[in-house]
Amino acid sequence: MLAREAQNVQNPALGAALVWRFCCGYVETNRVNAPPPLPLLFLVLPIVLHQASSEFVRRTYKSSGLRAFAAKFGDSSASKQDLLIQIHDRSIRWRKLSLQSVELAVAGSLLKLADNGDVVPLSRTKARGLSDEVKHLMDLAEKLGAWFGELTVHEVVSTLKVRL
Repeated sequence: MLAREAQNVQNPALGAALVWRFCCGYVETNRVNAPPPLPLLFLVLPIVLHQASSEFVRRTYKSSGLRAFAAKFGDSSASKQDLLIQIHDRSIRWRKLSLQSVELAVAGSLLKLADNGDVVPLSRTKARGLSDEVKHLMDLAEKLGAWFGELTVHEVVSTLKVRL
């Protein structure tokens, strides 16, 4: 049962929708409306599909930003600094799923991979007719994209303590 639940959540179709919404959020808040570079998309699923990490995304206001999100892992009340460190390891373990998700999003005309490595959302219209759970995950991905869009790639990787 647990394996089936994991497979239901960790599938390329859901991942495609999540990286698409991430890109939409990124473009929306980027000061020059630039699309995200491809390597940043490999951080989306390890954060949004990981229950404890996604809970921190949910509990952080969109206006607070990525630094406030990362700071919550070190709060004395929560003290979950190890979860922040694990994002890097998960991004490596989930690389195949992330790549399959990006490929599916491109094949489904949700995203376009530009020659310079940026990932352009082809539509910003929110999907309808989805379950509340999927809508929630898409909102989290969009919020994460908005946070990333406010920062440089260097600031993102420094804040999250990851290597791309």
